[in-house]
Amino acid sequence: MNQPSLTTKRKPGFIVLEVILLATALLYLFPVLYLFGASMKKSAEFYEPLKLPHWYFGNYVKVFEQTHLFQALGNTLYICLVTLAINIIVSSMAGYMIGRNKHRYFQLLFYVFLSGMIIPVQTSMVPLFKLEQFLHMQSSLTYLCLLYVAGGIPYATMVYTGFMKSVPRELEESASIDGAGRFRTFWSIIFPLLLPATGTILVTTVFWYWNDFVSPLLYLDINHTPTLITLIFKFKVDRGVDWGPIFSICVLATVPLIILFLFTQKYLIKGFIAGAVKG
Repeated sequence: MNQPSLTTKRKPGFIVLEVILLATALLYLFPVLYLFGASMKKSAEFYEPLKLPHWYFGNYVKVFEQTHLFQALGNTLYICLVTLAINIIVSSMAGYMIGRNKHRYFQLLFYVFLSGMIIPVQTSMVPLFKLEQFLHMQSSLTYLCLLYVAGGIPYATMVYTGFMKSVPRELEESASIDGAGRFRTFWSIIFPLLLPATGTILVTTVFWYWNDFVSPLLYLDINHTPTLITLIFKFKVDRGVDWGPIFSICVLATVPLIILFLFTQKYLIKGFIAGAVKG
């Protein structure tokens, strides 16, 4: 007689688990759905939270007419792209050298990178603001990019160093036999294998740059060089309690992040798992 499989015995439990997970997902998804729904409501309907929206796009029209949305979006994209490019190039090479060398000097260098994650950001705000004035870079996007680079390299180097332990050394030995130098070996063979770690850094750091409010407020003039977050802040101050357009501009600032996460979530998960269990 055939015995019932383990899968058959546990099937009711799996169904209950799936229902619980689905309910939890809907619970976390509700604020996002409410954000999108509220952006489609007229002012008279806004204080009826359970009333379904009527696809009113007038709030979005007000945002485009009354704000410099594209300028703020361009500034934010510039900060993200420049900072990410420098972070990934520098941190991947640093993580490669530290992860492949067991000499104590490289281990000491690794701890030097990690020390950058220990210093509280709040303790350096005044010196960095004074430095901005000394360099005559007030309200400079480039200066803000340099600050983000300095703050992001320690974390990115840690991720790349941990992920390097999962890359076989035989690949480098084979490339060396074929006559490839260290630089070409890294960019042609090793760096493509670091894609999960790069995806992890891309998602986590873009969320940081995109949503950061304090640094742009301190180091930029939000009237002339706004980012999306400071634009939302200024728009809220100007609009008062007119929540429809405020929710609309929040939606416009959120959509790019949702799209980015949907395309990179598998690399994010792979990077976290590899960095946690390897080495």
